[in-house]
Amino acid sequence: MPALHGKAIVITGAGRGLGLAYALHAAAEGAAVMVNDVDSAAARAAAEQITERGGQASWNGHSVRDHESAAALIAACVARYGRLDGLVNNAGLRPEGEAWAEAPGDVRAAVEVNLLGTLFCGIPAMKVMREQGHGSIVNASSRAQRGIPTSATYAATKGAVASLTYSWAIDLHGSGVRVNAIAPQAGGTGTRRRSEPAGSGEPTAEQMAPLVTYLLSDRSAAVTGQVIRLGGKRDALSVGLMTHPRNGPFLRRADGWTVDTLADAFDTFFGPALEPVGAGSLPVAYEIISGDRVTLARDDAL
Repeated sequence: MPALHGKAIVITGAGRGLGLAYALHAAAEGAAVMVNDVDSAAARAAAEQITERGGQASWNGHSVRDHESAAALIAACVARYGRLDGLVNNAGLRPEGEAWAEAPGDVRAAVEVNLLGTLFCGIPAMKVMREQGHGSIVNASSRAQRGIPTSATYAATKGAVASLTYSWAIDLHGSGVRVNAIAPQAGGTGTRRRSEPAGSGEPTAEQMAPLVTYLLSDRSAAVTGQVIRLGGKRDALSVGLMTHPRNGPFLRRADGWTVDTLADAFDTFFGPALEPVGAGSLPVAYEIISGDRVTLARDDAL
């Protein structure tokens, strides 16, 4: 049986790129897909492409930046299909520029789409899913949450989406509703800066789609509160968990801290433990699976 047989799924920003790939894959796996995109023509075309392939889809042009519009999107799916089994918060913007030169309008738009859009769609979706007793939400985060050059606002919104994912998963514990996030890497999509053209060996949007379908499906019933990275090379795709924020080493003084004692602590104790900054600052350990052989390797590009 297809992985999403009988499920109704909302996917935002699904008129092109990653969102379109997610929608096509979900529909091929049996889902009825509500294709949302602020570009109504693109949303309509995506839905038509799904139905032409024998799938089930409808389209919606509401903006996720407005809470009433986002709530209406969720309501439209329930009205059309009688249920809401999954939500993919994919819609996003990626402004670029040195941190001191980002245009205020671009900053606001990115925050409204990337973060508020996720909130505005997720809140009404969670209400429906809790009443049903089941559902899966997949948010779009990024490895940029660790810090990247010339995309500070984008990185900040994706870090916020990761924190939101953890918090929603905690609040929904025991309800039958799961929340995860993905950190995809695909050529020719918004996951890369415009100033860095995609290489021919980069993964495609279509290669990212099975992860989203898996997280929407009942096969991932035990997975919640995770940020999952999928990237690497087109012919050597790597999947893994991004680590959650956690406390590092601490020092305690009964008599409190002064400037001098703090300076001494950082000079002698914290210095070696200071965190490196940036998404590519540390190589990532991974295993290459080929047949029955497993090879350990490290890569700072994941």
